[in-house]
Amino acid sequence: MTTPISLAIVLCTFNRNDLLREALESLVTQTIPDGVEAGVTVVDNSNDGAARATVESFAGRWRIPVRWIEAHPPNISVARNVGVAKTSEPFLVFLDDDETCEPGWFEALIAAMRACPADVLVGPVLSDYERPDLATPATRQLFTRALDLPLGAPLYAYGPNKQTTISLATNNAVFSRAATLDETGPFDLAFGDGGGEDFDLFCRIQQRGRSVRWMPDAKVRARVSATRCDPAYQRKRAFAGGQAYAAAIARLSARPLLERWRLRAVAAVQLALLTMRAPLAWAKGGHDAADHASRVAGVLGKLSFGGIFPLYRANDPRSG
Repeated sequence: MTTPISLAIVLCTFNRNDLLREALESLVTQTIPDGVEAGVTVVDNSNDGAARATVESFAGRWRIPVRWIEAHPPNISVARNVGVAKTSEPFLVFLDDDETCEPGWFEALIAAMRACPADVLVGPVLSDYERPDLATPATRQLFTRALDLPLGAPLYAYGPNKQTTISLATNNAVFSRAATLDETGPFDLAFGDGGGEDFDLFCRIQQRGRSVRWMPDAKVRARVSATRCDPAYQRKRAFAGGQAYAAAIARLSARPLLERWRLRAVAAVQLALLTMRAPLAWAKGGHDAADHASRVAGVLGKLSFGGIFPLYRANDPRSG
């Protein structure tokens, strides 16, 4: 007997209508497995409702309804929280507006949900680069999620068992609402202008003992612009990422302030080691120097005392 499944697909967008159109096109060509009820909700986080016409042009093109809603002010945590609040299905799938679903994605996702009950299932993200020559090894690792693991393999956001080649994020992931999103506003607004809101959520999910598993066959492709491969942007992103990592890990502790100082001490040692390696990286130049500079920026983020750098507001590649 086919297990019935009801899920919401939430896709947050910010001034990227061409990419959004491609994302929705990849969705409406998917085959819907038997016993599945679903809806697509596009959350427009722009100030002027820029995505509304694009979303409404897909009305009636799929058996699953596609609808547009808005979320203000511009802040990715605000957008994600509105997507959670405005849907009610027991399961929620997040996609990004620069992602397209590979053929068979929906069938693979449903098959994984039926074969591997878990609180969260996370799938692969394959990346296509506007300027492949600008994509350093660290950049490729940042924008790609690929693991040689079977269905159901456990994943960890932090700790000794964490997979070192990926970071857990909400894109191409399905969540059990009751197990993982049962709080009001699950995404912290403090991370919404600089990123890391999804890493913070995964850290709290792991701390609560919820299961996060791998689903290898439900694949999406992400479009990575030249802007996001620019070394200056990568340094800013790494700095904000270091801040977000430290903030998320510290809040897991019973003594957050003490943990934050411990993380700064570890970062100070990391900075000393990176300083010793700097001449070799500079001598090699190119991608080696760029990746080394990004690693230094990430450590400086862990050392910082200020709020998370407003990466999206300062230089928002989501609109380009």
